[in-house]
Amino acid sequence: MKKYFLIAFAMCLMGIVTSCGDKGKSGEAIVLTPETTAIKGDLGDYFEVIDKEYTLSEGTFDPVISVEVKRTDADYAFDLNGVKPYGYSGQGITGHAGFGIEVLDENGNLIEKKAATEGGLGGMYSGDDMIEALKLKAGETGIVRWSISVNDNQKPAKFRIISAIDIGDSSDSGYSDSDDDDDDSFSSSDDDDSFSSSSGSEDWDAMLDEYENLVDKYIALLKKANQGDMSALAEYAGMMEQAQVLGEEMSGAQGEMSPAQWSRYSKILQKMTNAAQSM
Repeated sequence: MKKYFLIAFAMCLMGIVTSCGDKGKSGEAIVLTPETTAIKGDLGDYFEVIDKEYTLSEGTFDPVISVEVKRTDADYAFDLNGVKPYGYSGQGITGHAGFGIEVLDENGNLIEKKAATEGGLGGMYSGDDMIEALKLKAGETGIVRWSISVNDNQKPAKFRIISAIDIGDSSDSGYSDSDDDDDDSFSSSDDDDSFSSSSGSEDWDAMLDEYENLVDKYIALLKKANQGDMSALAEYAGMMEQAQVLGEEMSGAQGEMSPAQWSRYSKILQKMTNAAQSM
């Protein structure tokens, strides 16, 4: 999963003349429908999918599908206190929960799967989607999202939602819920900033600093290219070399990023994307 950093950054750099958001597709809207409104897995008794058409929207690199789920009237058979999305770690966490998606083509063949137990870039578009879904009351609906890779030779047509929850799957990485003022396990203390970066490797802090610096250089280069300054193309090769080196460093980094580091990484990506789309 760490190699995604290099691939994603290179994709954006290679779009310097056209657009970072240009996927090279035909431009046709891609519409998917749920194969079933039932949700497979551990959370199937508590949620269902709203049966309607879903159109993929533009994401940072891949299109995004936003699926509306509805909370049933079944009471949870477990204590939600301390349950966080997969990929979160820290003191006070008592378990993890997640939704996944399986994308099917017109013939019902599986063409992409995002596992319910996967966190970070390989999982849901945002852990906040899972947090908010678990807080829904009976009859309320919420949105859960995933980035979906769509190849020109594939025709996604349907999808199904899968789910998982592991109670007792916890880890101690420096974050604590012990100071929460009430019993709501998803209170305001779940903001990204409440997760100390110390719960991830210090290597990631240094590399994110370098990554943001490179993105700032990329934005400046993008502006030059947009103004017709062809010297930007000469600088392109050097920037790609820097991205290659940084990607290798990220691939070999020790440990995983903390939620705060994931949040920072996402904000850096968004800054790069916003700059490209504003040109």
